[in-house]
Amino acid sequence: MARAVVHYPAGILEAAIEFGAPTGDRCHDTPVVLVHGYGHNRSGWFVVEQALRRAGFHRITSLNYNPLRHDVPTVAQRLAEHVNMVRTLSGSERVHVIGHSMGGLVLRWYVQELGGDRFVDVAATVATPHQGTVSALLVAPLGHAGKQLLPGSEVICRLHETARAGAVRWVAYYSNIDLCVQPSPSARLDHVALGATNVLIKDHGHLSILLSRKLATSVVEELERPVLPLAATA
Repeated sequence: MARAVVHYPAGILEAAIEFGAPTGDRCHDTPVVLVHGYGHNRSGWFVVEQALRRAGFHRITSLNYNPLRHDVPTVAQRLAEHVNMVRTLSGSERVHVIGHSMGGLVLRWYVQELGGDRFVDVAATVATPHQGTVSALLVAPLGHAGKQLLPGSEVICRLHETARAGAVRWVAYYSNIDLCVQPSPSARLDHVALGATNVLIKDHGHLSILLSRKLATSVVEELERPVLPLAATA
């Protein structure tokens, strides 16, 4: 929590998007979009972003949003616009997207409801309440976004109903002691149609999981893994 607080001011403002010329390495030329969780901002990704840059990913952007003003579908629409801009500036047909907590639900809404499956290669969620979380009762009175994180909300139910197989490769990171995502299996993405890979980041909390070297290393490995064409995954 202390490290998150220290870095928070650095992520309040949106970062400029600056892409250099492509290197010819399709893997590392593919843009990576980071979507933070409820109440946070882009500063939460500093460990993951450093690991990605060290590995050679040089087109990394982030999306900031205010959950008190915008709900999941609204932020997902902003994500769609952001991805379109990133694709235009980079010349890349597809991107990778990583979402923490509520950001993972935003990612799923974009892919499942807004046609994002046409543009996303790897979709990774980190500590995302895929089945909802009872801890959202604490923020539900503050706006629609908080209510949408509750088990049985319209957003949670809709995402369950519209989950389908496709070209997107899903990875879900979860912890065994994440007190903000309860019940604890909720951060796993077990919907059969999505065929997600679930990865345990052991003994980390809802924020400290973002500081995990294991998480950062695994994210790099997943993004460097070859993405099979749809015909090969059917």
